[in-house]
Amino acid sequence: MTRFTPILFLGAIALLGSCERGTEDGPPTVRLGYDVCAQCNMIISDERWATATIIDGARGPEPILFDDFNCQVNYEIEHPEQDILDRWSHDHSTSEWIRTRDAYFLITPGMWTPMASSVAAFMRESDARALRETHGGDLVTFDIVWKRLGFAGACCDLDEDIETHTDKENHDEP
Repeated sequence: MTRFTPILFLGAIALLGSCERGTEDGPPTVRLGYDVCAQCNMIISDERWATATIIDGARGPEPILFDDFNCQVNYEIEHPEQDILDRWSHDHSTSEWIRTRDAYFLITPGMWTPMASSVAAFMRESDARALRETHGGDLVTFDIVWKRLGFAGACCDLDEDIETHTDKENHDEP
């Protein structure tokens, strides 16, 4: 064994680790049972609820991981100085990453989530409607779900009448 073998091994580990971070153009990797929520420090154990905010970090796009929408919203409220590049959520039906801005959201007290947001994201409106048939709740857009979460509405004036939206502009169902 040469002196360079340990250096090459450590370099390979560093390279593999950096590949898991994700980029501005794609979702990060979540290691279930290992990664922790940036807000509450709970282990992320169910990908259906895991979300991510991609910020402009010191070394480029940096994913911040969360175990629930409540944590993501509260974290962003507490860190307004961060430049947000993108947000990712998991589709509740498929557990695949979707861009949060493109998602349909179901808010229902009939659904357990890790930090009690009672929010599930869906790529397809029909999937959100199907779950609403069994759990009830409101089918809403990103803007509305964001207003309803976060330190019980610290992000906005909850005296305003929040309307439930079921149609989204510029969003066609696949």
